[in-house]
Amino acid sequence: MPRRRSLFGLPLSRVIITATLLGLAAFSGSLLFLILRQPEPSFAVPVPPEDSHTSAGRLVVPVTLDTLDLPDESERLTRRHWIRFRPPRERWTPEDVERFWIDPGLIGAEYLSETNRRLIEEMLKEVP
Repeated sequence: MPRRRSLFGLPLSRVIITATLLGLAAFSGSLLFLILRQPEPSFAVPVPPEDSHTSAGRLVVPVTLDTLDLPDESERLTRRHWIRFRPPRERWTPEDVERFWIDPGLIGAEYLSETNRRLIEEMLKEVP
């Protein structure tokens, strides 16, 4: 009966034995590390003396939604962390609009045209 071969041309039994030995070595190394490592220092937390007002595990003041301090998200959104490029205006003159206006249709057309041109040039570069 012919021997079965694995991917690398080695007998399958050798691959299984090697994998088992490597797994056993990794497991024993991890176990040895856990046994020989230094214990972590423990810091003793002082336990307060038990009050007559509290019993074990009970709070003096009940916690409700009124006692929690929740951040005000609207205040976070209204704070500005940026510098304005120009002062805000109520009304715009045609000259102001002309200064800042860029037609979105032209930007898209220019970008797509340039991208397509570059892709076509790359494809045709390899054509004899």
